[in-house]
Amino acid sequence: MNVVEIKSIKKDVTDNISCSMTEVKRIASDSDYSEIFEEYIFKNVPFILPIAHYDWKCFRDWIVNGKPNFKLLREEFGSAAVPVANCGIKYFNAQEKENMPFREFLDYWEEYIKSSYPDSMKCLYLKDWHFTRDYPDEVVYIVPKYFSSDWLNEYLTCKDDLSKDDYRFVYMGPKGSWTPFHADVFSSFSWSANICGKKRWRLFPPGEENYLRDRFGNLVYDVESEDLKNDVLYPEYNHTVRFCELIQKPGEAIFIPSGWHHQVWNLDDTISINHNWINGCNISVMWKSLQQNLFSVKKEIADCQSMDGWLNHCQIMMKASFGIDYQEFYDFIKFIADKRMSLINNNKKLVLYGGWELGFFHAVFDLSKIKEILCDIILNDDMKHLSSFQGDFDKIQLLIENINSIVFHSC
Repeated sequence: MNVVEIKSIKKDVTDNISCSMTEVKRIASDSDYSEIFEEYIFKNVPFILPIAHYDWKCFRDWIVNGKPNFKLLREEFGSAAVPVANCGIKYFNAQEKENMPFREFLDYWEEYIKSSYPDSMKCLYLKDWHFTRDYPDEVVYIVPKYFSSDWLNEYLTCKDDLSKDDYRFVYMGPKGSWTPFHADVFSSFSWSANICGKKRWRLFPPGEENYLRDRFGNLVYDVESEDLKNDVLYPEYNHTVRFCELIQKPGEAIFIPSGWHHQVWNLDDTISINHNWINGCNISVMWKSLQQNLFSVKKEIADCQSMDGWLNHCQIMMKASFGIDYQEFYDFIKFIADKRMSLINNNKKLVLYGGWELGFFHAVFDLSKIKEILCDIILNDDMKHLSSFQGDFDKIQLLIENINSIVFHSC
C-alpha cells in the first residue's frame, strides 16, 4: 500500500497566496507527493496533473473514441435521478436546476449533438451528481494521491446517519455548457478530472473577485458579459483584473486552490469527475469563511438580537446558507484529530479514500493545524455563548494539550 507522506512539519503558514502568474503549470505525473504538497497545495497555487494513463474504469467504459459511451451509460445508470442545470436561465447567481432521469438527459444530449440547430435547443448541463454516494460499489476512478488528504469526504463518508453526504461529483455536458463565476463551497479546494472533452477555465487569485461585483456588491454572473464593462463596483480604481486562462485537455486533472474564483466552459462534449476537499493546508480558510458567514447572518437579523436564543437561531440560518454550523465544524475537526491521534498513539493504520495510507508526519502536520483552530475556538466569543458548547471547553483544552504533547514529541 502506498503511503502519502510529507517530509517535515511546516512552521510558517501563509493562507491564500495570491500569485501574479499568467500560466498554470503542468506537473509530471510521477512528481513526489511531498514536493507537490509543499509547493502547490500548501501554497494554494493551481496546477494541472496528467491522468490519461490512469487505469480508471470510467476511461475504459464511459467513453468510445473520445466521446461519451451513451449506450453503456444508459444501460448501467439510466434509471438514476440526476441534477441538471439549464445554462440559459439564471437563478439568483447560479443556473436553474431540476432533477430528471439520467436516460432522459442522455436522450437530450444525443439529440443536441445531432441537431443542425443546437442554438434553438436548451443547453443543459448535468452537475453535482453524487455518483459515488449513489453507486458505492461502482469504483470507476481512484483519487489521485496528491488529492488524497481530504478531511471533508473522510468525515462525511464515515457518517452513518440520514444526513450522510459527500462532495464527490460527476459532471456531464454538451459543447457550450458552462458554469458561472463562483468560488467553491466552504472556501474549499477542488479538483476536476476530464474523462473526455476539453474545458476552458478562467481562474482569479483571491481578492480579484472584489473587482468583479455589480453596483449592489454581488459577484457578477458571467465574467465575459458585455454588461460587466459598465456595471462594476469600483470602476474608479481602473484596476486590471488578474486571472489565469487555460484549456484543460482530456485526461487532465486541475487543482483549484481555496478562494480562487473561477468560471468554466465546455468546449466539447465533456465528462468530468470533481471533488471539493479540505485538509490541514486550508482548514483555517474554511474557519475564517465560517466566521465571516456568521457575521453576515448576525448583521442581517441584528434587529432581532433581543429575542431568546438569537445566537442559536443565527447558527440555524448559517447552516442553511453556508452548509455547516459551529457545532458540526467542531465535530468535523475533532473527528479528524481523533483519527490522527489513533494513528500516532496506537500505531493504527489510516487508509484514506482511494486506498492511500496516511504517513506519520502527515498526521502530525494535520494535528498541528487542528490545534491552531482549537486555540482560536476557545477564544471565540460566539462559541462561548452557544448553548451546545456549554461545558465543552475543558474537553477542548484537554484535546489541545494532548495534541501539543504529540506534536512536541514528534518534532
